[in-house]
Amino acid sequence: MRNMSDPGPATDEYDRRANIYNNQSGEVTPVRKDQIHGLDSFIESWRHNVEFPHQLSFGGWQMSDEEHPAGTGRPAYRLVHKTIRTIPNPQVSMLYSNLRINVGNGQITLGEPRFGDALAGRLPGTFIVPEWGELKQSGLDYGYEWQPNVNLKFEGHQETTPPTNYLEILYELPEGDWSEFDAMLAAGRAGVAELTAMIDFMYGARLLGPILTEEVGEVFEDWHWNRLLGGRSLGMESQARMEVLDGQRFIDLVGSAIEKRLELPAEERARLKVASQWYWRADSELDRVQKYIAYWLCIEALELGENANIKPVKLAVARILEIDHKSASAAVGEMYRIRNGLVHGVVRVVEKSALNRVEALAVVLLEEHSLGTVSDQRRDALRLAVELAKLPKANRDQN
Repeated sequence: MRNMSDPGPATDEYDRRANIYNNQSGEVTPVRKDQIHGLDSFIESWRHNVEFPHQLSFGGWQMSDEEHPAGTGRPAYRLVHKTIRTIPNPQVSMLYSNLRINVGNGQITLGEPRFGDALAGRLPGTFIVPEWGELKQSGLDYGYEWQPNVNLKFEGHQETTPPTNYLEILYELPEGDWSEFDAMLAAGRAGVAELTAMIDFMYGARLLGPILTEEVGEVFEDWHWNRLLGGRSLGMESQARMEVLDGQRFIDLVGSAIEKRLELPAEERARLKVASQWYWRADSELDRVQKYIAYWLCIEALELGENANIKPVKLAVARILEIDHKSASAAVGEMYRIRNGLVHGVVRVVEKSALNRVEALAVVLLEEHSLGTVSDQRRDALRLAVELAKLPKANRDQN
């Protein structure tokens, strides 16, 4: 897609605000107007000076053909490991009702969405088109020269490897609503985790070597694979508003926080270190189950230590929100029950609303332990989590 501020000439048939690039030939092809849907409304809704760039999603299908039309198969997951100089003889193909295991030699076709000139974002699966600029000083005057970048480049990349030795797993997902790419990926990983662990114990890293590809898509009766491209989104740095960081205030705030931390007892510093690691693990995790458990472990590291009694967490919530201890019990108790169900395999699904509530608690506690204070925004998020716990489950999950 070209720069929206410079769409170029248009004709009655083509809209040159969007182009198709052939990476092999370098040919640029305009797109017919009747093939573009939503571009005008997208441009009209585009806003500058926002807090953080909006994320645009990307999706598509690969490997489909006339006998295997896109979107007509059964939702599935694909994992391919390259072996470490381990040659199968004879080659293997094991079939089950919802699973196929291939250990063979041959070419592997793989694909993924790619965004030209983009940097990986902080959250998994997010990318951002960077804006480059230079800070210049002349005497006491400062200036900043930058070049806005509002060009979006999407590529449905696909390639085929040379012949190699590999282990491939195709796993049909269980019945469910698989409208979210990340949910399909998480379900696929969970579905084959026991199998890959057993293979690892028997054969080790020489068989389960580097991952050539991990994908979601669909399979058919003949186990043909259609790849679904998705799970990644793109934002533009130029969309965000410009802010100036007060360098001296940064020194004062961060320096003070570091000094206070150094004054803490060794036991408290150890808890903070472990809790922070769980916080970042949760922040980077796609699977809601693992994400939930990581947030709860952050809470445990801060408040429970080796004690399994969650009363200290309830007391901490009551103190931070200035409410009665009993008012905090329902929310904390529900979070702990979900944690138990997930850890012991009784529950395998986490609603987004439940994840938001445990995240609100973990973040507030970590902020208080780290900085000795809690921001109004995070306190309000925790207060909402406590209030939602008082509502019927159906109403809670709508919030």
